[in-house]
This record gives sequence, structure tokens and C-alpha cells, in this order.
Amino acid sequence: MCGFVGVFDLNKVPINLGCLCKMRDMIIHRGPDDEGIYIDHNLGLGFRRLSIIDVELGHQPMTTVDGRYTIVFNGEIYNYVELRTYLVRSGVSFKTESDTEVLLHLFAQKGKDCLSLLNGMFAFAIWDKEKRELFIARDRMGIKPLYYYADHERFIFASEIKAIIADRTIRREPNYPAILDYLSFMYIPGDKTFFKGIHKLMPGHYAIVGENKPLQIEQYWDITFNYAEKTEKQFVEELRSVIDDAVRIHLRSDVPVGCHLSGGLDSSTVTCLAAKHLQKPFKTFSGKFTEDEFYDETKYAKVVSKAANTTYLETVPSKSFFQKSLHKLVWHMDEPCVGPGIIPQYAVCQLAAKNVKVALGGQGGDEIFGGYPRYFFTYEKSTGFTKSINTQQAIEQSLLKKLANKFVFVKGYMKQHGIKTTIEKIRKNLMEHNNGTCSFEDVWRKYSSSFANASSVFSETLRTQLAGYNPDEAFFQFIRKDVTDDIFDKMLYHDMKAYLPGLLQVEDRMSMAVSLESRVPMLDYRIVELAATIPPHMKVKGLEPKYIFKKAIEGIIPNEILHRKDKKGFPTPINVWFEEDKEFVADILLDKNAKQRSLFDDKQIEKLIASSSAYSWALWSMINIEMWFKIFIDEDPRYVDSDGKAREEVARR
Repeated sequence: MCGFVGVFDLNKVPINLGCLCKMRDMIIHRGPDDEGIYIDHNLGLGFRRLSIIDVELGHQPMTTVDGRYTIVFNGEIYNYVELRTYLVRSGVSFKTESDTEVLLHLFAQKGKDCLSLLNGMFAFAIWDKEKRELFIARDRMGIKPLYYYADHERFIFASEIKAIIADRTIRREPNYPAILDYLSFMYIPGDKTFFKGIHKLMPGHYAIVGENKPLQIEQYWDITFNYAEKTEKQFVEELRSVIDDAVRIHLRSDVPVGCHLSGGLDSSTVTCLAAKHLQKPFKTFSGKFTEDEFYDETKYAKVVSKAANTTYLETVPSKSFFQKSLHKLVWHMDEPCVGPGIIPQYAVCQLAAKNVKVALGGQGGDEIFGGYPRYFFTYEKSTGFTKSINTQQAIEQSLLKKLANKFVFVKGYMKQHGIKTTIEKIRKNLMEHNNGTCSFEDVWRKYSSSFANASSVFSETLRTQLAGYNPDEAFFQFIRKDVTDDIFDKMLYHDMKAYLPGLLQVEDRMSMAVSLESRVPMLDYRIVELAATIPPHMKVKGLEPKYIFKKAIEGIIPNEILHRKDKKGFPTPINVWFEEDKEFVADILLDKNAKQRSLFDDKQIEKLIASSSAYSWALWSMINIEMWFKIFIDEDPRYVDSDGKAREEVARR
């Protein structure tokens, strides 16, 4: 796991070594073990390494013996052992045991077609000295990040945006449409970022740019829902085998490995299978909050730890930890994304990094197999308007079960969002149900919105910046793509393409902030492709969340975990913290700089702060946006040092 940056001057101007080194070292947290630079006149590559595979010899940038190809690579190729064997048989000689060299030789042999052979998480760039062309690519699911800036003079790319803007000639301008996307959904669909002119290379895509070739971006992989004619038993057996093998190859490492453990289905499965393959004690890392028993799932994590015979380690982040860490979280994230779960995730990663260099987690299972309540609420409201393969299953589901599931969801929602917000949401749902006017897209949009009335807090300044932009265009692009006729799988496809990349951004940044490699075996592409062949009426039989996945892991995890009904997803008590310290919120949203910026209406903010426990998620969104401006646009010395890096401490007024 590492970080890289590259500069390609299309006007053939020589690379500035000092600037390239500064850009590279802006992301030293991604790779404190080693560093490297490669310059070929107008092409420069910078690299920071966290040594995981072939610790001694895996130095980067790495160049082929003939000098033609040079690579910088962030991630892991889990099937590198098998690929290496294939390459050796075809006559390739290796100098190292690293997966980087395997990838380099595979590209030299097959070019872009090598991507279909890779099983891993990756972002990489390869310079072809002979053709004077640059090739960059990102893994199928977007586990590893890759950003770029392009104009008529330069193509600049990096693992994190902060490395790109370390070049002071690049203007730091806010991208207001992306900001509205975040306010609306708490993630940004598509390739936009908070920085105008800086884009993400989308998951499953590659790009080529040359001295005489304009930037060309192509998609090399997508999810296709081609339902197979197999029995439930056949699907279960195949799925169990693939999940088991995914965990097995994700354990490949030359340094100590542990597991993130929440006590949910996915992390428990990964932990129990890791125990099976390692056959020796290893460490697991969990977190909780003490504000209320609702915020503590560790009783389940301890059940799994005992069953897997792991060394159980736990952290308890507090309000003080949150307040001291917020500016660092925003800095590491590059741009706001997803909810306050980043706080405990950062704390657990800190704990893990003190004990291991690699940690496996359960990210991705909900999006692949249908684990979120909003899928079922959307489906239930939409089946009267859109015919679906699951309709018969919806009819068969008992009213009692529906009510029980909804009660659990509403109880949890109320804990996180407050009574007022919950009551208002229920009231709106009842009104819409009675009116009977909701289409599938209407309902999906509603259940995917994080701040439904965001425009109510906009200032005239922000309204002007957003004039003519409709976030629904970006939001509906994946729902409307012709990948399946079934609305349930349409929702899964949307989340795998739009929501999951946001979660993976958090996964990457919070682990890399503490120089920890985080692996997500549930996102092995073989699992994703297999799940896409399972018809929804088997995948969530009887509208049971993750039904087929649960059948596949029966006997692998403890029954107490398998039959859990209180899914929580690491809830964070920001509503409690904001209520206890309203001054902290006001210091960010109503200070001099915020008022001069005038993104939000001050009077509306004051009202939200006065009822902070009821509007905690809305405040969370605005706090993250304002803190982003303070750090990256203002470069406020209260939060960042003169070198552009986050301050270790911020003095409260």
C-alpha cells in the first residue's frame, strides 16, 4: 500500500525536481517506509512506499531491464503468485518477489489487456519511454484512489488530491456542483471532486495520454446482471467457495495481518475465515462509544473473537477525540464524503496500526447482497408502480415481519437523527403513501437523500453559484443505465457505482492516515460477478436482507451473529456531542471567515444549532464543507501548517 504522484508536461518542458519531491512528500503518510523518484525529461513520477510484499526489494518506481516501461503502483495484486508462475513459463525473469514486478511485466506483455487478469485493489501508472505515452488504471470497484488534473499543457495525477495541489501553479477553486451533490446525498456520484478541474478516474477505467495523443479514458469492466439458471443450493455452495478463497488470497503478506471486527455479518465472516486459513492467533480491532448502549456493538464482536480465537483489542473514541481529530480527518479525506462513521473508523485504524501493518475488513457486503433497509423500503413503496421479479416474494412476506424490521430501523434512526427529524420523516412518508404518486425513481431519490431540504439553509451567494445545476442528473445516471430490468438490482448497481466508492474513500484515507493497509476481501471481483448472476428472488428471498449470503456463511460464523436483527453500521453519537457543545459547532459555522464566505444563511444555522440533536446530520454536512474551505481554500493557520499539512493540535477559543 503506497502513494504516488506524476507530472507529464505535454509541451515537453523539463520536470521541476523540487516541486515533484514536494508533491510526493505531501502524502508521506501513505508510505513512510521508502521513497523514490523517476524523471524522463518531461515526465516525472514520485512514490512513497508502505512495504508489504517483498519488503527488501520492492522499491518503486520500478523499471524493466530494457528501460522501456516504468511503474508506480498503489495496492495489492492478490493473484500475483499465479500470474508470476504464468509469466515465468512464458520466459520472464524476475529480480524481486514483489507483485509490482509481476504487474510491470504483465503490462509489458499484454498492455491494457492485463487488467482483465488482475485480482486485487490497485491504482497504477506506467510510462512507455518508447511511445512517450502514459497509461493509468484503477481497480474494478474503486478500492484504491486515483485523481487527475488535465489541461493543454500538463497531465498531473496522484493517489490523493493534496499531492496535486501541492503544485502551487494549480488554482484551488471550489467546485460548487460537487458540494451540492455531497449536501444532497453525502457522496458525489461520478467523477467530480470538490476541486474545480480535478477529477477522479472512475472505478473500472483506464486512461492513456501521450505527447501526441490527447487524453483518452475507457471503461474496461462493468457489473452485468445475467441471471444464471441454478438452484439455491448451487448458488450457496459456489458463493461459499468463492468467499473462502477471497479471504485466503487476501491474507498474502510478508508483514503481520489482523482484522477489523464490528460484530456484523461481513467482518465476522472475514475474521472467522481468516482464523481458518491462518491457523494461528491474530489480532482483531473493534470500537464502541459509551454515550448509550445503542452505540456499543462490542458484545457481538467479542462473541466472534472468542469463536475465532483472536486477541481482542478495543478503542473507545470520545467527544474530545472527535473535536481534536476533525480537522485532520477533513485534511486526510481531501473532500467531505459519507457520514460521521469516519470518526470511529479513524480510531479503530489507529488502534490497528499500533499492532499490524495490514487489516482485513468487511466493506462491500451490503451493496453486493442487499443489506440496507432503504432497498426494501424503496422496493415496497415502488412495487405498486413498477413490476418486478420480486413482487411475489413481497406478497408472501408476513406483515408481522415487516413491522418488526421497520421498528428496528426507526428506533436506530431516531437514536442517530433525533426524535423531531424521525417524526418528520415518518409524517412525509405517510403523506406520500396516501397520495400514491411516487415512482420508483422518486422513492429511491428520497431514501438516498441525506439532507432533503438542503436549499433551506443556502445563502444567496451559494444559490447564485449553483444556478442551473440539478444534482438529480448525476444521481440518476446509474439507476437509468440499462444493466437490468429488476429494480432491486438497479439499486444495488447504483450503490456499487456511486455510494460504495465514497465508503471506500473513507476506508482508504482513514487507514492510510496512520500508514495501515486496509483490505476488503468481500469486494473480490469474483464475488461481485457471482452475486450479479443470482436472481433477486434468491438473493433476498422473502425480502430477507442478504438471504443468500447468510445461507452461504451458515456454520462459518456464530449463530448469534448470523441471526442478528439490529443492524447498525457503527453509529456515531454526533447528536449527543453537538448538543453538549454547541459552541464547538458555532465556532466552525459562524466564525468570521464562514460569515464572509456566506455559503449558508446564518439565521438558519443558528436555528439548527439550537436544536442540534434533531439536525445533527445536516450540521455534520455543513461543518465538513466549511472545514474543507478553511483547510484547502483559506489555508487557515489554525488548522494547517505553512507546508500545507494538518496541524497536530488546534487551540480552541
